[in-house]
Amino acid sequence: MGGGRWDKAEYNLLRSTRLMSATVKGIRAEDEDFAYSVRAKQDRSIGVHPNLDPLRINKKPFGKLESRDSAEHPSSNPVFVGFDVTGSNFERAVEAQKRLPNLMTMLGKYLPDPQVLVAANDDYQYVGNRTIQVSDYESDIRVDDHIRNVILVGQGGGNMGESYDLLLYCAARKTILDSMEKRNRKGYLFLYADEPFFKKVRKEEVLAIFGDKLQADIPIADIIEETKKLYNVFIIWPLGGYIEARNQYEKLFGEKSVLTLQDPNLICELIGSVVGINEEMIADTSSLTNDLTEAGADSTSVASILTSIKRKFRLPETGATA
Repeated sequence: MGGGRWDKAEYNLLRSTRLMSATVKGIRAEDEDFAYSVRAKQDRSIGVHPNLDPLRINKKPFGKLESRDSAEHPSSNPVFVGFDVTGSNFERAVEAQKRLPNLMTMLGKYLPDPQVLVAANDDYQYVGNRTIQVSDYESDIRVDDHIRNVILVGQGGGNMGESYDLLLYCAARKTILDSMEKRNRKGYLFLYADEPFFKKVRKEEVLAIFGDKLQADIPIADIIEETKKLYNVFIIWPLGGYIEARNQYEKLFGEKSVLTLQDPNLICELIGSVVGINEEMIADTSSLTNDLTEAGADSTSVASILTSIKRKFRLPETGATA
């Protein structure tokens, strides 16, 4: 997977067409953008979109989601992006779809041949087989297609946890990366989260979601370690979220892996900025400001991202030495 190239003009044309369609129908633009989710919420018999159904993965040639090199993309770089689509957070996916060009522009500047996988989680205890939605790795407009086909489940519950562990299982055991196998280069994984991780990956949930039979549950620390062998892992915690959850993330993943997001709508810009810094493609706050502006971020968004970045990275000011 991962063929084709991102085209901002194509994205804008398709989005404009959907906006006109929404106007004619007299519905919200969001409902036209996420039409599959609207239908799925109205009709519970509609399951996860076929292109996002985790059960399809075992039917693939390698039984995994593939980020592969090709003549078109000789140096593939996988970026796994997970959204929490529970009741408190599903709007983050809506905003990310609107700001997707910003992310793709930044990734294209910092990584050769970026390939993006879109994933979403809710809470298995409340939504069962709708808990995990996961796309293939893509490089073109299909990234947008996959986001728009996500069911904005909007459930979750009061059990102080969401099924982030199942996204880690997917990344660790259901993906295969040429970047690692050929160049010993890790991909990137970003998970947006605001509640604690459960203590283990439950085998019955893995069977229901992925069709995999495990002999035993997997302790959360073990699946994190497996994931880190393939990916540079970052957890995005929204400012104002459960501080207990953030504290847990730092214990599980390490303080350097936990990012504080000042504005919950700026996931795309934060991801792009972190990749640029990690790839040593951003020299100082001035260069980051320029890159964000060129990607399409306004001054307020730039200021918010700079605040998030300064809390985590020692990025020098313009003309300063690191």
